[in-house]
Amino acid sequence: MSINWMALLTVFAATLITSLGVVVLFVLGIRALSAGSKPAAVASFGACSAVVLYGLYLIVGG
Repeated sequence: MSINWMALLTVFAATLITSLGVVVLFVLGIRALSAGSKPAAVASFGACSAVVLYGLYLIVGG
């Protein structure tokens, strides 16, 4: 049995980048909401939700 280290590194990098992206989108939504820019906050939270739902789709029913 051998471990494909390149595939593991690829999965790790994709996970790290995606999770950082979701956090940044959420923070931008909170900042926009506190600044009074409701359309920007809705867009940011919507994008964050879309990424999370797509991830769930890939895990559950892909």
